[in-house]
Amino acid sequence: MRCGRVSKLGILAVNEAILHLKDGQSRAIRMPVGRELQGIFHYIRAPADTAGRTLRLQDLTGAAIDVAATDIAGLEVPPPHALIRNFMTEAELDQVLAFTLTHAHAFQDAGTYEAPKPGESTKGRRSRILDGPANGAMAALILPKLQALMPKLWPQLGMSPLLLRNLECQITAHGDGDYFAIHTDNSPPEIAYRRISYVHYFHREPKQFSGGHLCLYNTLLQDGYSKCGQLAADIDPPRNGLMIFPTHIYHRVSPIQSASGALTDQRLTLNGWLF
Repeated sequence: MRCGRVSKLGILAVNEAILHLKDGQSRAIRMPVGRELQGIFHYIRAPADTAGRTLRLQDLTGAAIDVAATDIAGLEVPPPHALIRNFMTEAELDQVLAFTLTHAHAFQDAGTYEAPKPGESTKGRRSRILDGPANGAMAALILPKLQALMPKLWPQLGMSPLLLRNLECQITAHGDGDYFAIHTDNSPPEIAYRRISYVHYFHREPKQFSGGHLCLYNTLLQDGYSKCGQLAADIDPPRNGLMIFPTHIYHRVSPIQSASGALTDQRLTLNGWLF
């Protein structure tokens, strides 16, 4: 299975999953919980323990199905995420834009990742970021707002509550031809401490670009590892919208098309990571 395809089983709801079997077939099931979920994780990581074991799961109608542990090749789960509209006041939006324009000279090329290994999906990035200055005034603006919001989102994200006392913060500009290929926000190991990704969109309206969608992918648990699964959500983010998702989720920014080179006409985000 290639990362990015939409399965013939369709887009998963948050309480659904796809069970991949060793004979090549796949079954849509209700998201396992508790002992059943831990059992699947264990058998994927330790195939030697599967002999004679059976798991009782549920199809999407709730009917029980028994699956031999030896038949399980992998489990594909949807990406938990939240879109919060009208996250900032108009005065706060004006503050963020004014800060961005004042520091326009300080934007730097975000650079590109090293070439992928054979068989890996293409990795790369083209955009500009405002990093150092944004970790001051903009971090002070957004951190308390995020800390007040997150307690309401833990159930939707399927995570236990975290204190999240710290954040990284940057402003990112995507213009014509820019993109960010499929990646996660908590690898390589030196950034594994990141727990929550946030992206706030403050482009001007009417929008002067097309593309720039945030695409989220399922996570495929297979061969003892987490891999990129099928496309789960293709989101055209609204101005003043905030996207929240766990940092282990595979995602990308689709290529941007714009006839204007002005900074104010680009896809502008205040984004970073909580930990």
